[in-house]
Amino acid sequence: MKPLLLVLAVLLAITLWFRHDNVNLSRSLAKANQSARDQKNTINTLLQQLSEAQRIARSNEDAQVRLREDLAAVGEEMARREAAIGKWVNENEELRRWYNAQLPDAVRRLHTRAACASAAHCLQRLPEGERLSDAGK
Repeated sequence: MKPLLLVLAVLLAITLWFRHDNVNLSRSLAKANQSARDQKNTINTLLQQLSEAQRIARSNEDAQVRLREDLAAVGEEMARREAAIGKWVNENEELRRWYNAQLPDAVRRLHTRAACASAAHCLQRLPEGERLSDAGK
């Protein structure tokens, strides 16, 4: 009878130990699953951010290409205008005098003032009583 009680006590102890171990392993598994879910959510968020960043980068590259094309077109137009002005100045004596004449004082002051922060800051660029003089006279 004693050996039977001893065997039962040992079996009960082993069962309790397995139950305790099983509870600990279940908790560890639940934590691991939660960690895996959190990491999966983080990965999905990062993938969405990466996708958005790539979309913005493509958009920026397209905008830069358009700006370079616009800049090239403006440069060509400026060169054509400068060539036309040079041709006209060389062909026309009156235009040459006007082109080489000094700007009126009011216009020169406009070029030396600081840039306007907004339209309201530029209201009084030219004094009301001062008229622009004819540059050709």
